Amino acid sequence: MSAPEPRRGLTVWLLIALPLVLQFAFVGLAASIASLVTTLPDGATTFTNLPQALVLFSAYVVFAAAIWLVARHLGSPTAVLVIRRTPLGRSVALSVVAFVAIVAASAALEPVFHGAESQDIAFGAWPSSPGGLLALVVSGVTIVAAAALTEELYFRGLLYGRLDRRWGVAAAVVGSAGVFGLAHFEPNAFPSLFVLGLILGLLRLRTQSFWPGAAVHAANNLLAFVALLLAVN
Repeated sequence: MSAPEPRRGLTVWLLIALPLVLQFAFVGLAASIASLVTTLPDGATTFTNLPQALVLFSAYVVFAAAIWLVARHLGSPTAVLVIRRTPLGRSVALSVVAFVAIVAASAALEPVFHGAESQDIAFGAWPSSPGGLLALVVSGVTIVAAAALTEELYFRGLLYGRLDRRWGVAAAVVGSAGVFGLAHFEPNAFPSLFVLGLILGLLRLRTQSFWPGAAVHAANNLLAFVALLLAVN
């Protein structure tokens, strides 16, 4: 006899939550182990601390692997995660519009909520050793590429798709944006992150592909990373 629908539904939602849970658990465990053998920055994320940079990069690798495994359980991973081609010209035009909207929204919301400041991300001192330079490179790759790719696979791929299937496209766009904002655990940053998620969700809706959102997300993260570098005295 097949299981009741509510039980099947609960099992699927637990699977959907699994990649986030594993990522957070990995960060806590890896940081605890690393702190036993080296010194990690207290509180703030610092781009030039190599152990911290490696922990964060590894966490996104774990996140990506978990997303892929869950997607395989639900069907074809490329279909579940909408890893598909999309018309280039239209996608580029929509991506440019989305990026401009994100920059404008961030510029309007930051003076009110101070979301970027509340995230407690610091560049640290300019690297004076090979280890510091390597940490800076790893941090850049993590923020610009790893975070953008995996977060789009999860929030606008795995989570969006399930919300759309269960409650429709409006719930998918708004719900995935809401969870995206909450998952950063920064109340002051939530408005900006929520708007970012909404715009990326609409881009996913219009293109039916994960790629444009990943590109815009990466461009947004690159802009933030470069701004932090330029702000160093």
